[in-house]
Amino acid sequence: MLALICGIVGMAGGGTFAAIGVWVAFVEPAYLDRASRLLIGGWGSAGLSGVAGWLWLSSRYLRQGRTGLRDAGPWPWVALGLGVLAALAVVGMAFWQAAASPMALVLLLAGPPLMLPAVMLVRLRCTQGA
Repeated sequence: MLALICGIVGMAGGGTFAAIGVWVAFVEPAYLDRASRLLIGGWGSAGLSGVAGWLWLSSRYLRQGRTGLRDAGPWPWVALGLGVLAALAVVGMAFWQAAASPMALVLLLAGPPLMLPAVMLVRLRCTQGA
């Protein structure tokens, strides 16, 4: 239940911010220089791939159990890892900005809650059981 609640919050918040980052970087590039576009676009793409990896692996676990996680192949796990890296960057940015404004801690709702279900999926894949 906890994974479902954290996963939905992380997917909604992180997915929204990641999609906005990709949109601003690649569709509306007039606001940023080239380096900023690549950084924001890469960060957003990593976040979106993490959400997609989490959805894919979660659906495999719900349909096939731990066997489905073990047989998933490397690509969803790589996508999940990229999403975790993007979420860790959000955590760092939130605490860095919190020194100036405590309201920046709201950023912790954008992606980092998805790290808990991601860790649970990795744990389920690595442990023995049915």
